[in-house]
Amino acid sequence: MRWEALFADLEAEFGAEAAREQNSEIQEFVRIERARQSLMQRLARHVGTRIDVQLLGAERIGGRLAGIGKDWLMLQHGGSEELIPVQAVAWWAALEAGSAPEPGERRVRFSQALRVLVRDRARVSVGGIDGQLLANGTLDQVGQDFLEVALHARDEFRRPGALLGRTVIPFAALARVRREG
Repeated sequence: MRWEALFADLEAEFGAEAAREQNSEIQEFVRIERARQSLMQRLARHVGTRIDVQLLGAERIGGRLAGIGKDWLMLQHGGSEELIPVQAVAWWAALEAGSAPEPGERRVRFSQALRVLVRDRARVSVGGIDGQLLANGTLDQVGQDFLEVALHARDEFRRPGALLGRTVIPFAALARVRREG
């Protein structure tokens, strides 16, 4: 009987050690997977939920994460949409736990998303990474690394008599492009 108890104790110790080793391997696997994750993959888990974004110019925007692209994210709040290049994000915080990451690579770049606004003749306000308002008007052109805005009053449409000028803004200076609702 004593031998059976001794063998049972040894088996229990071996079983506990095997469980500890398996748990350790699982934890290491999780650490490796997390280390491979990019910022955009992490952000993809929160599409459809509310997040807060702190921009480099100290402007803070909260809203529903409506979508992400290769190098941008879009927040919806109130009647407007914010298109934000990821390089202008100082940090973001999710108010809800995210779900599993969405599969697949995002291919739409920031410049391509902006071209949709040009096509729609959308009225926009453009904020800079210094926290300043850079332009109000209609997005006229998007180049490879810049955008051009036809300046006019916020409550006006883009008409020759309403134009106040044009401004060209490099992407490096952009923190957000707000499409007015």
